[in-house]
Amino acid sequence: MATARLPWNVPGVILFSQGDLSYEVDLSRGLVEDLAQSKLGERTFLAWERTAEKRIRPVIVRSVPATSPRDPEALDRMRARIREEARLATCLRHPRIARIFGIHEAQSGLYVVSEMVEGTSINTLISYSLMREEPFSPAFCMYVGAEVASTLHYAHTCTDEKGAPLGIVHRDVNPARIFLGPEGEIMLTDFARARSLLPGRVETTFPRPQGEVSYSSPEALLVEETDPRSDLFSLGLVLLELATGRHLYNTGNARPADLAAALTPAVKEQVLVAAMTATRANLPAHAEDCILRAATFTPQNVEELTGQLQPPLRSIIRRLLQRKPEDRYPSAAALEADLRTGLASLEASYGAVEALEEGRNSRDGASMNRRVAGPTNENELPPAMVEEEDIITAPGGLN
Repeated sequence: MATARLPWNVPGVILFSQGDLSYEVDLSRGLVEDLAQSKLGERTFLAWERTAEKRIRPVIVRSVPATSPRDPEALDRMRARIREEARLATCLRHPRIARIFGIHEAQSGLYVVSEMVEGTSINTLISYSLMREEPFSPAFCMYVGAEVASTLHYAHTCTDEKGAPLGIVHRDVNPARIFLGPEGEIMLTDFARARSLLPGRVETTFPRPQGEVSYSSPEALLVEETDPRSDLFSLGLVLLELATGRHLYNTGNARPADLAAALTPAVKEQVLVAAMTATRANLPAHAEDCILRAATFTPQNVEELTGQLQPPLRSIIRRLLQRKPEDRYPSAAALEADLRTGLASLEASYGAVEALEEGRNSRDGASMNRRVAGPTNENELPPAMVEEEDIITAPGGLN
């Protein structure tokens, strides 16, 4: 499952230069192609880092213009938050977290250069699973979960250069941010929406879910305080989908009106406020359904969705998908320990080699089953989810 490579023989357009290095946008399709673009003119490109003589490595370059006639104040906030992201990246030094190589000022604007992650996103693997109508094995799910939990524990407990806790919460753990690499490694990308305690950090103008709403925790959707356990709920949603092909926020046959009617007056008011916040923040149309489902799902719903799973995966996912944070795992480290124990209890060992093989088998099986629409190749563009208050780093944009 190798990452799609850019051709070496096609000339491109130089975005900007820094010292002896230049950053060249690929012109293999005859056009400068955006991976994402925002209303304020922020653009994300697949590019090459190069010298005058040769190309060195593929990278992701995000550019922000120097000025914006539409909303100068919003652009200033965006630029400040991008600088904050780059500062945070200097603290996140982990082999399974996609890196930011640098942030550069040029006459035409601000540029952030990020690592292009090789591999296949879990989002694509879930699509393969749906196409072949077969979920991933419990071993694969526990392996992915343990690797992500380990990385989240590092981020959640990360400190600055003086040893002060940074209080990082990723806030956007979803299948598009997790990658199965070419050696079977699991990468976690994009801390652009992360909360941290960096001094001088830029606050959002109003509370709102920061990540993909379909994988946000109940407290994030209902505009409550989030903490590291919110990331664990999001990971639980990912593992549920990998293991069953189903999603907790899918209301199924339940009518939204019936769900709303079951709310207490206090919760109904909370849902209304959350829905108004989603509208004001220009969140996707399905955000209101996710908010309603987050406020109404029951332990019985979780038990029904996980009923066919074998222990220990079943009990792990059930604990992750508790509505109240205090009922979930207390930390990513505790979650990882249970997942590692589950892997160790299997009859045969399971690790990176086995995960890579299962991913390949899933891809090959999907390519032979065309009854369900979905991706059948390795070229995956990141979702265009850039909003005025968002910062998109798109490492792993093509896989």
